[in-house]
Amino acid sequence: MRALLLCVAVVASSAFAAKETLPPIAETMAELRKLEAAGFHEGIASFRVKYSEEARQRPGDPMPRVFVAWCTLPSDDAWNQLKAISTIFPDNPWVRYGMGRIYTNWRGMADLARAEFDAVLKKDPKFYPALVGLGDVARVKEDWSLAEKKYRDALAMNDDPFARAGLGLVFAAQKKNDEALVELKKAIAAQPEQPAAVATLVTLSLAAKDPGAIAAAETLANLRPKDREARKQLADLRFEAGDKANAAKEYERLVRLGSAPVETQQRLATLYRELGDVEGEERALQNVAVLDATNAEPSLRIAELRFARKDYEGAEGHWLEALARDPKSVPALEGLGTAKLEQGVLHEALEYFRRAGDAAQVEKLEADFKLSKKKFKGSLNHVYFATQASLSKAFPTVSGKFRVRVRLDKSGVVNGVDVLEDTVKDPLALGHVYFQLRDAEYPKQKGEPVFEFEMGRKGK
Repeated sequence: MRALLLCVAVVASSAFAAKETLPPIAETMAELRKLEAAGFHEGIASFRVKYSEEARQRPGDPMPRVFVAWCTLPSDDAWNQLKAISTIFPDNPWVRYGMGRIYTNWRGMADLARAEFDAVLKKDPKFYPALVGLGDVARVKEDWSLAEKKYRDALAMNDDPFARAGLGLVFAAQKKNDEALVELKKAIAAQPEQPAAVATLVTLSLAAKDPGAIAAAETLANLRPKDREARKQLADLRFEAGDKANAAKEYERLVRLGSAPVETQQRLATLYRELGDVEGEERALQNVAVLDATNAEPSLRIAELRFARKDYEGAEGHWLEALARDPKSVPALEGLGTAKLEQGVLHEALEYFRRAGDAAQVEKLEADFKLSKKKFKGSLNHVYFATQASLSKAFPTVSGKFRVRVRLDKSGVVNGVDVLEDTVKDPLALGHVYFQLRDAEYPKQKGEPVFEFEMGRKGK
């Protein structure tokens, strides 16, 4: 029996010693706020490692274990850890305070939270974090007067940013916006990592046309990095303020979150264009093109950008995409004609300029090709010999060979002309042959006749 009493005395002495060696409330609360802040900035891992090691080295000290649990607050895991600590240290105020915080966040458990906070205050009426907790419980229950009292009682002991934020939220809930703004600004200045308070601050600042709304919106977006609405709000505010560079950055972040609407992509493309960011503009336009499959404008603009840097193949691909979306797109046809002209593929250039209705370019190229004023008409042989004679007269000094296929439908209408071989390498002479055959009138018979023209010696 004597040994048992001695054991009890030792345990009691140890518990008392642990209670006596607890650090000051404000000091511990500051560390807990630091942990909560780190959780929003992906810096919590180092704290977890630090306090896990301290818990291993000091198994009789509950505080390192409390700090480890706080690293995942308010999760189920945090509750399980705190519950385990409470079986050994049932009167540790931080354990009960932490469990109360978790209960407050769990739907329908506000009464359990209040019981934990009351138990802490019964042992230590100066434990102001529990007063803040009671204020939170009252606010959840929409008992505004009680919540305000608890927050003010806590603030009378310590200028705690959680109490200050709670008071601001109580004022906001009662439409006391001016008072709410004052308290929320103070709270966020001391502890920015309070999303609910920051979100309310943003709303109130916008309503009051407070210039600090953008800064508050940025804080909220950073606290909720996957929140599309928060990021869009910040981007829109920067855009409306005329801050194009930073607006573009925020819209880009919004796009990376996924599911950004076409209007956002279009605005981003416009911003990049105004900022002279060609790569960014093209990337945004490609997204617009994917989201709006009937809109030819993104492809037209991308083609223009590609053409400006002499990427003819890329430009032509996007002009063709624009034509697929709008077969009568004059800008696409003009662009293709200009690209072919610049590359010296003159017969294809004229094809596009004709379709675009560009009379000036058509007249010039037809003159350069020295086309006959009258269309050739008749049998395939007649068209062939007429074209051969016309070519020899128009370009008597060229030499080499042309092989050209004409695709005819059953009515004798030309559906297209294909250049199969060109050893002459004179684009004007090729244009002459191409369009004399292209514009000729053929017998009503479907087929794909191939015409060969050899220059420099008498043709067959």
